[in-house]
Amino acid sequence: MKTYTTKPNDSLGSIARKFGMPSWKYLYQLNKDKISDNPDLLAEGTVLKIPQWDSTSGDEKIKAKGADPFKYTGGLRYAYPWVPFSLSIINKDHQVIPEFTEARELVLRNRKTGTIIAKTEIKKADDAEMLVPDCNDIEIGIKGYPLKINGVAHYHPDDEPGTAPLTPLSEPQGEFPQEDK
Repeated sequence: MKTYTTKPNDSLGSIARKFGMPSWKYLYQLNKDKISDNPDLLAEGTVLKIPQWDSTSGDEKIKAKGADPFKYTGGLRYAYPWVPFSLSIINKDHQVIPEFTEARELVLRNRKTGTIIAKTEIKKADDAEMLVPDCNDIEIGIKGYPLKINGVAHYHPDDEPGTAPLTPLSEPQGEFPQEDK
């Protein structure tokens, strides 16, 4: 079985994508013994087992059995449109920040269009878990709490940069879609 040693800013999601896996949850299940109870807090230098993943569409296997894939499936293809989203906000010492004094609104929106994709309230910095549409260019905003993700500032739609008072930027760890480059 292949292994992979985690690097700074790696997440289970980014590693799963690197190896052509559809979800980080497979890596988590296979490596639970090496990862804390919070899969967002992946320590640098962790050696993970990487399963051999069959990333084919399956057409080759149908053809190998002598069948026509188009006739077998009726020409249909299926892709699950939702992906798991998980977020833990950590401080510069890589510790989950303390609970918020009051619940805060978390908004996920499309960075290009501004369309709100999901909205919920969180009370703790590791309280954000939901299914979201599979898309790139996600803006992650927590009311009154700007974030920095891989060097990019993320704000809640009601919080404009430069207005006071906002909590200093924190670095979250988690499973969120990567931005288009």
